[in-house]
Amino acid sequence: MRLRYLEENTVRLTLPAPDAVRATCEIEGETFERVQAVRCFPLTIPEEYVALLDEDGNEIGILRHPENLDEESRRALQALLERRYFTPQIERIDKLVQEASLWRWEVMTAHGRVGFYIRGIRDSIHEVAPGRWHIYSVDGQRFEIRDLDALDPRSRSLFEGLF
Repeated sequence: MRLRYLEENTVRLTLPAPDAVRATCEIEGETFERVQAVRCFPLTIPEEYVALLDEDGNEIGILRHPENLDEESRRALQALLERRYFTPQIERIDKLVQEASLWRWEVMTAHGRVGFYIRGIRDSIHEVAPGRWHIYSVDGQRFEIRDLDALDPRSRSLFEGLF
């Protein structure tokens, strides 16, 4: 399979409904239904290099500079990416309790109070950059501590106590 870069001015993305998780994509007269968008480099350069995938997960092509899409396509792409990469930011850790083989977290996020479980520390918590952590719950949700040092002392102490 050959890498295919897409010229942004030839790509049109539309959402069939405002809350859709897949889009319709037209590229030079060819139409693809139920298209997904994934960031090629989600942590290092999230605003560039976005792959468009067909409904079977096969790569259609890569947008190098999605900001060059027309306005409607840019909005559709942004909506798809926001749904796929929704990651609440943890602002405070209120409680960490081990229950059998699981850890129960009670946290405050930018979207409100949330409770979730993780299985193992090594499998569920990853430092993705210095002081930046991703936490993966047992039900597949992602949470992020963007800057560990910015948390209050109690939250930092609870988090660091895991290790």
